[in-house]
Amino acid sequence: MLALQEKVQKEYEQWENTPPNMVNEKLGQLTKPMVFLVEPVIKRVVFLLECVISKANEYVASAVKKYSDKVPNFEDMDEKSFEEWFAKADKQAEKLKMAGIAAVSVEGGVTGFFGAKGLLADIPAVFGLIFSFSNKIALTYGLPIKSQEIQIEILNAIRAGSASSVKEKAKLATDNIAPAMIMAVEKILEKLGVDVTKRKSFQLIPILGAGAGIIINGAWALDTLEAVRQNSRKWIVIKQGEKYGISR
Repeated sequence: MLALQEKVQKEYEQWENTPPNMVNEKLGQLTKPMVFLVEPVIKRVVFLLECVISKANEYVASAVKKYSDKVPNFEDMDEKSFEEWFAKADKQAEKLKMAGIAAVSVEGGVTGFFGAKGLLADIPAVFGLIFSFSNKIALTYGLPIKSQEIQIEILNAIRAGSASSVKEKAKLATDNIAPAMIMAVEKILEKLGVDVTKRKSFQLIPILGAGAGIIINGAWALDTLEAVRQNSRKWIVIKQGEKYGISR
């Protein structure tokens, strides 16, 4: 178990220090001059993200219904059984990540075609898909996703995955979550709304809309779902290690 903990921690640190994929990193740089175009819609985007979060119970219920039977009783697991289960969970989470990237990319191609008209419809739709797949990934690793604390952890991981630089990503990954849940959600969504709107501003150019939508959404899903996967792996291994009296 100690070897697994060290492996997961090492892979988490490698992820933390890996630059965002080239699309997200370049978009972070290229969209800076376009800030004035998107500032008027950022507040509206934050509101739309809040609307998605208000339906969190639906996403959680859907994930629980489909994947809860695959979550074992950790209390009855010895170290070897846990490690075997963890390896299977890793494979399932990777499949869910790839399915999420595909679903989000398709959504970007459809709404991206409409440029500015589709932007405000696209963002909550895509965020909803990312949030849904994030919950499925977290549950695959046995996280209690009905918990408010875990929902905040998932949102913070999505925010870290939306960063456009290693420095910003590392800071967000290690941010302490505010004890007041509502304040924490508002803080995360406010920052996320700015990042997402700036990144997707390329869709304001109709001729680039559909193609940009596919690329931008796919890149966003790739980084955010991997962030959730890495955080979920670390969380369950640390939690289970405490049970076995192993801590790093």
